[in-house]
Amino acid sequence: MKPSVLILANGRWDNGKTAHALRRSADVCLATDGAWAKARAAGVSVDAVIGDLDSLSADERADLSASGVEVISFPHAKNWTDLELALDHALQTEPSRIVVYGALGERIDHTLTNLHLLERGLEAQVPIECVTTSETIRLIDGDLVLSEALKGDAVSLVPITESVRLSTQGLEYELHDERLLRAASRGVSNVVRTLPVRVLVADGRLLVIHTPGNAKEMT
Repeated sequence: MKPSVLILANGRWDNGKTAHALRRSADVCLATDGAWAKARAAGVSVDAVIGDLDSLSADERADLSASGVEVISFPHAKNWTDLELALDHALQTEPSRIVVYGALGERIDHTLTNLHLLERGLEAQVPIECVTTSETIRLIDGDLVLSEALKGDAVSLVPITESVRLSTQGLEYELHDERLLRAASRGVSNVVRTLPVRVLVADGRLLVIHTPGNAKEMT
């Protein structure tokens, strides 16, 4: 059986509740180096730590060394972020799915890069979900059924290619073989009205952002 993999990144975390819930449904848990310290503080078990360890203090590095957790280390002068290295490592195991927690944070450069890294999943035909405390983000180029969606949830459709041709089912503002443009906001803050919710992309690549509950719109 192919494993499900949880990757813990060093972005925005809650008090550990979300990480614990995600860990319970994952066969393997990888952490970037800074995320290992957060996982340890929250009591979340980690199978391996990946990165250059520059986000850890000297005491934390000593604690990691003594913990017995596998460390896959890289030099500080490298061309890849720790999250990209963790994703590549996870994809080599041919997993059934990958969930990434803590990929978003205060730095917009890291946030944008981490969302673009979801393309690795499309290329490897492995579903990757980017989970925050309030939403789940997927990148698709085909058919997606939001099986966890409930009426009143918010769903935003954000192209990452110049345009995306798609159809939807179950949303208040339906699309029927229409195009969304990357340089436009038409797909933001749609609402689930009927179930099931389905998004079918005929051309292009699309971020599907699912926010449980009737989220307040930002204008």
